[in-house]
Amino acid sequence: MIFTLTMNPSLDRYLYIDELIPDDSIRVKETQEYAAGKGIDVSRVIKEIGGTSIAICPLGGSNGERMEFMLDNERVLYAAVRIKHETRMNIIVQSRKNQYRLNLPGKALSESEYEMVIDMLKTILRKGDTLVASGSLPPGLRPSVYGDIVKIAKSKDVRVYVDTDGDNLKEAVKEGPFGIKPNIHELSRLIGKEIKIEGVEKAAEDVAKKYGISNVLVTLGGDGSISLIEGHIYSMKPIKVKVKGGVGAGDSFLAGFVSKRDESIEDALRLASACGAAAVMNEGTTLSKKADVDRLIKEVELVKIK
Repeated sequence: MIFTLTMNPSLDRYLYIDELIPDDSIRVKETQEYAAGKGIDVSRVIKEIGGTSIAICPLGGSNGERMEFMLDNERVLYAAVRIKHETRMNIIVQSRKNQYRLNLPGKALSESEYEMVIDMLKTILRKGDTLVASGSLPPGLRPSVYGDIVKIAKSKDVRVYVDTDGDNLKEAVKEGPFGIKPNIHELSRLIGKEIKIEGVEKAAEDVAKKYGISNVLVTLGGDGSISLIEGHIYSMKPIKVKVKGGVGAGDSFLAGFVSKRDESIEDALRLASACGAAAVMNEGTTLSKKADVDRLIKEVELVKIK
């Protein structure tokens, strides 16, 4: 079974307008809301492409209840830890030319709420499962929480993939997760220096060797991806699509990869690339659509460098 963990989920509200004009009344043409958070996005994509996962997340208040309704509507399986405070909301204003993101702060988890999440992980994870731990942490939680999560997964003989940034990622890699999925900027911050595309291969090898990480999946935005899998390097060129948005492309990539990882590494990478490309074809947080993924997977150019 694949589990995803989102410690800091949010309800994303999109407001669509023509133009943002100072000191004027602005008519909102359309509103849309999504259950958001990197791990939740991974679970949503896995469901869309025909797989099964369970999204673990703390949810509270009316925003949390609405997110549960949305996940129910998408038939995404989830295990919610009910918390006291309202789940945070992000407001995204989308005009014809620009996007403005207003990320509202969330509330801290209490010690007992955090322990409930940890107890859930310890209870439901079984040998052979996969855990994807993604995104930021709520206020008050130390970065070493990610290291603790990795240790719990490894103690259960569970493959754990981490997709986060900054100190959270630095703490996670110390415990040797099975895989990480940084973009090139996150990888640069992890090793402490800026990396150009031609340096990604060596950086991935260095990180894998230093921390004992089997899978280092590096997404390069419009330049495709470079992945180190069990000592082998794979490169995938970008698939040419009309880009309408960039939200969730990395999450979609990771969803595709973990869905097929146990069957075939090369098939997993092809599906990952197709899912990532399909995500940018949609506005908002619609993410990948199966029909697009099925079409795009035929266009993936995969090269095994070594």
